[in-house]
Amino acid sequence: MTPGHARAWHPIGRAICLMLLAALSMAHVGSPDTFFTGHAGPYPVRVSVRLPGVIPGLAQIAVRVSGSPADAIARVTVQAIQWNVGLEGAPPADVAVRVPGDAELFSSQLWFMAPTSYRVHVRVEGREGQGVAVVPVLALATAQRQMPASLGVALSALGLFLAIGLLTIVGAAVRESVVAPGRHPEPLRVRRARMATVVGGALLVLTIVGGRAWWNAEAFAYGESVLYRPFGSEATVREEGNRRILTLAIEDRRWPPPAGNVLTRYNTLMPDHGKLMHMFLIREPALDVFAHVHPVPRTSSAESFDLALPPLPAGRYRVYGDIVHESGYAQTLVAGVDLGEPPVSAASGADPDDAWFEGHPAPESAPTSISWQRGPEPLVAGVDRLLTFVAREPDGSPSSLEPYMGMLGHVAVARAEGDVFAHLHPAGSISMAALQKFTSAIDPHAVHRASSGSGISIPYAFPKAGRYRLWVQMKRGGTVITAAFDADVAAR
Repeated sequence: MTPGHARAWHPIGRAICLMLLAALSMAHVGSPDTFFTGHAGPYPVRVSVRLPGVIPGLAQIAVRVSGSPADAIARVTVQAIQWNVGLEGAPPADVAVRVPGDAELFSSQLWFMAPTSYRVHVRVEGREGQGVAVVPVLALATAQRQMPASLGVALSALGLFLAIGLLTIVGAAVRESVVAPGRHPEPLRVRRARMATVVGGALLVLTIVGGRAWWNAEAFAYGESVLYRPFGSEATVREEGNRRILTLAIEDRRWPPPAGNVLTRYNTLMPDHGKLMHMFLIREPALDVFAHVHPVPRTSSAESFDLALPPLPAGRYRVYGDIVHESGYAQTLVAGVDLGEPPVSAASGADPDDAWFEGHPAPESAPTSISWQRGPEPLVAGVDRLLTFVAREPDGSPSSLEPYMGMLGHVAVARAEGDVFAHLHPAGSISMAALQKFTSAIDPHAVHRASSGSGISIPYAFPKAGRYRLWVQMKRGGTVITAAFDADVAAR
């Protein structure tokens, strides 16, 4: 196979799903924030949603309305709506305030109360009327905050002070509440006061012990059912004639939900770009082989996926499987697998959208089929920016692109250590299946199509510092072309 040249291959795969288990897996790996670019009616917008880490929690929302004078935008509002709740059941919209010094940027905060799929409505009102952009957001709990030691000491001291005060009040009430002013309480009443103080102290201790047990139970439940923990999955390979079959199976006690459980109503997968799964294989540690393939479910229960492997060279591979549930919740399954040498006469596949690449990243100065217009600004962790890629003809002129699974391009981002992986599109880090589902809820006639052109610009923020590799895929002349790039991301 020629490096950079894509080929067809046949998938056979499978899927899993849910909705309320949204806290247990996430779309992308190590990159929970949401980045979106699109239109709110006549207004081009870029939206970033920075999750708080804990749920319930306050997310930071930034909306950039570009191409309009400052006085042309009257108001920007944002509203978070759970995927299965209509506008009538959602909290009112919050007004986003203009950020001083940047006439195009608006900022707000939104509460996400449950770990599930949301659609965030961004409404822009101005001189050209009003419009709404719908942004799919996965509210994930990725942290469990620990109480600072200093706060614990302060609260303990305050609690001790209140406990002593409470017992003092109980003793005084029993000892002196019915004693006439100026008279001393009788010995019997003094003894009763001491007994009441002891009983009150015992009850207080029991309350504290019970409260601590309740608190620990709540913390455990949060860690078990709210805090993000990916599903366990396992990838294996078997040979069938001249084919190697990769199986990606869910190996997790939380899946599938018990029969009759409410979650079983939400375990249907939605096609994303016409596929039930997008699988990515990356050879480690060199990251010199990349495959974007599309398995289909083995069975209707969708507990494992099969894939007839393309002729990838031997090595250890990371396996990422992206799926989207009917709730709009997207998640990525993660596994690893060792591949031997491919058969001498590997069977040809049937899916024309499967593509793979073997080679090293392109130097910035070298001409390639795809160029990355990085710009002079350095890449900094946590700072969102547009990643712009342009397809080139051999003479360096821009190419005319064709839609590749409904998009003008796909970008996969992986950190060298393997702890970050994201599958991006021109609309951002969101799932296009979720976008179509949520947009059709307010506009049944809305259709999302790939536009024409020679390049794509994708909003994204690298979540942490380090070395990343990016694979960019576009289609021209009926052929998928792939290019790889390296990126060094500095700490903020």
